[in-house]
Amino acid sequence: MVLRAVIVLAVFVIMAFTISHAVMAHELASGDTPFAEVKLASWMAGLFGGGLVAVLVGIALILKRR
Repeated sequence: MVLRAVIVLAVFVIMAFTISHAVMAHELASGDTPFAEVKLASWMAGLFGGGLVAVLVGIALILKRR
């Protein structure tokens, strides 16, 4: 049980950082948006994307156990 929780948490953290960096690189390359706005948008995208992937992995781990 603890191992599954650690896996879901690790997936969340890795995907959140990956998505955040990808969004920030894309926004900084595309134009003249203020840096604070780009930073906030990338953090929110990372949290949303990481949470989504973590939920899907958690569901897959629960269904795999049955």
